[in-house]
Amino acid sequence: MVAIAAYALTLVGVVFAFLAINAVGERLKAPYGAAVATATYAATHVNDLLHVLLALVVVVAAARILGTLFRIARQPPVVGEIIAGILLGPSLLGRIAPVTAGHLFPPTVAPFLNVLAQVGVILYMFLVGLELDPALLRKRGHATVAISHASIVVPFVLGALLALLLYPRLSSSDVSFTSFALFLGVSMSVTAFPVLARILTDRGIHKTRMGVIALTCAAVDDITGWCLLALVVGIARAQSAGGLKTIALALTYVALMVLVVRPAMTRLALLYGNRGRLTQGVMAVVFVALLLSSFATEFIGIHAIFGAFALGAVIPHDSGMARELTDRLEDMVVVLLLPAFFAFIGLRTQIGLVSGYEQWMLCGLIIAVASAGKFGGGLFASRITGLGWREGSALGVLMNTRGLMELIVLNIGLDLGVISPALFAMLVLMALVTTFATTPILHLITRHEMLEEEQPAAPAPGAHPRWEIERSAVLVPVSNPQGVDRLVELALAATPPEAPPPRVLALVRPPVGGVRSGLREAERRVTPRSPALSAALDLAWSRGAVITPQAVWSSDPVADILRTAGEPHIGWILLGPHRAVFGSDFRGGVVREVMEKARALAVKIGVVIQGGETPFDRVFAIADDSPDGRAAIELAARIAQQRDCGLHALLVVNRAGDTPAEMTRTLGEAANLVGRRLHTDTIERVDPNQIASWTEGGLVTIGANLTDLAELSRSLIGGGRSLVLAQGATVGRAAAGVSNAAKVTGS
Repeated sequence: MVAIAAYALTLVGVVFAFLAINAVGERLKAPYGAAVATATYAATHVNDLLHVLLALVVVVAAARILGTLFRIARQPPVVGEIIAGILLGPSLLGRIAPVTAGHLFPPTVAPFLNVLAQVGVILYMFLVGLELDPALLRKRGHATVAISHASIVVPFVLGALLALLLYPRLSSSDVSFTSFALFLGVSMSVTAFPVLARILTDRGIHKTRMGVIALTCAAVDDITGWCLLALVVGIARAQSAGGLKTIALALTYVALMVLVVRPAMTRLALLYGNRGRLTQGVMAVVFVALLLSSFATEFIGIHAIFGAFALGAVIPHDSGMARELTDRLEDMVVVLLLPAFFAFIGLRTQIGLVSGYEQWMLCGLIIAVASAGKFGGGLFASRITGLGWREGSALGVLMNTRGLMELIVLNIGLDLGVISPALFAMLVLMALVTTFATTPILHLITRHEMLEEEQPAAPAPGAHPRWEIERSAVLVPVSNPQGVDRLVELALAATPPEAPPPRVLALVRPPVGGVRSGLREAERRVTPRSPALSAALDLAWSRGAVITPQAVWSSDPVADILRTAGEPHIGWILLGPHRAVFGSDFRGGVVREVMEKARALAVKIGVVIQGGETPFDRVFAIADDSPDGRAAIELAARIAQQRDCGLHALLVVNRAGDTPAEMTRTLGEAANLVGRRLHTDTIERVDPNQIASWTEGGLVTIGANLTDLAELSRSLIGGGRSLVLAQGATVGRAAAGVSNAAKVTGS
């Protein structure tokens, strides 16, 4: 009470003190003009801020929606995001709803979007540099050198030739033909390495002969293309007296990056490795270096993005620091800043400027020349170096991927005044068409089996004596930390002392879209971080138990689970439930697929449905004479043996009450494990209410084939029990053979 009274008196005192101060302040006078100026500035600033925030809301939402739709359609999401920006500009929204467009994107918003866009592009190019793998450049064999050169030289020359036609029609006397032709040649030569690499890794063909060559050529194209663009920008910006100065400064910058900055970044990466995390101090050093590098290249006259790209390229590609920088920056860049760039590009893209038959013919010609240059150059060089028609054609199509890289180039050209708004719109359409066409054309001209990475032959599983399976390992696939404790506890309880420890397999999906090429994850050069695996290790440590932890990148969880389950020492898979938003069946999604496809392997499955936190001191098995029923008894017996508790088996038999011979043998083997603690009863049918009353306070294993499973699951879980649905193996290990294992791992 004393504290409350003191607090109330303090509040009253503050109120009276403010009233006294306010009474004195009301008699004071302030200069009139300064207040008006401040108020005017504040009102204008708030109004602009509201417009920018509203514009960003619309832009980010539109980019996410269209990007997701394109990803579902197996297209690069960046194409949808670019289209979203164009649709919000004068090409569509400005035509059909000019009032709305004027409110969302008034002229005062464009400078703010431009600043956000430039910052986003600088950070994006930094991340592209981080993703670029220098090892690809060291793989340059004879074929790769020829193809990479051809995929740059041929489109560059064709672009320069096209300039002869376009310069008098789409340029002006303010732009020299040299700058115009050089820029058009570079715009035809660009390949988007991140998009190409993502297409290859998503299809799982990045390790094929064609995939390796394509990645290497794209990496070479990326570096060569940016160097050419830097040269063109330098020529366009430099005055006749300043050309030599620009070249000298650029060479000095390159020397400093190679001789000073690169060793410094390598040492910084080692410091990160010693700390194990990216501290704010390390982040500050990286950002200061990024800003200084971008400032230097902008000051030299070759644009800030080259400094950002160069700094990213000199940071060790596979270092933990590079990976964590990408983790921290990618979402902000891709979700917030790049959509601002797409919107800015959309505001500058006026498809309406491409009007009339002649200009649309020119636009079609630009697309045809760009495609012919990349496709023809790649195919021609591929054939000369010994690749087949299909591989060469696929390579040429992949080289034609331009994506966001082309838009960055075009935006620079428009800023410099080298290209006109009409030509800018045509080249934006060219970038969209060539990138959009890559995936469907690649699918049409390649045979799927030709591009599949060869799968290693699965080891021939040996025959196991009956019940030797009890001494084999339990595989526990996890992805979500929720429910991991119960799964690991059951796996430990189902593992006899002489058996290998449970294998906890953490499946981590690789990042999709964005800046990442997916190469680090697809080639498993970095180990994924898994909160689920950390939770499993923490539980094992607290129990004084041992597990075998493994974390893998997984684009196909079912195939990875079954591939691991095909190993000879794996006998059981314990899965968590997967229930659809609408429905009561716990065997949905990945769980259902694993249960269906695992029948080709000699492995048994338990789906663990969490019912309550009560520690089980009794184990029940509900089983019939089927592989699923016998698996339920086997799993229950293993757990009862380890927990030193009773096992009560409820056997579903026919009306005659006969116990089949196979079930009798199974019960005998269970008795060998639990001894006199085994009790059996027979029932003619599964009555959920009756079984719920019999199994109170325990763990229930039940054959997955039994009827009324959904109703039984609800009854048991509602009573605070834990339920395990058991599926038996329909074939023995010897009968499974190499062919079935290979079929499953290739699924």
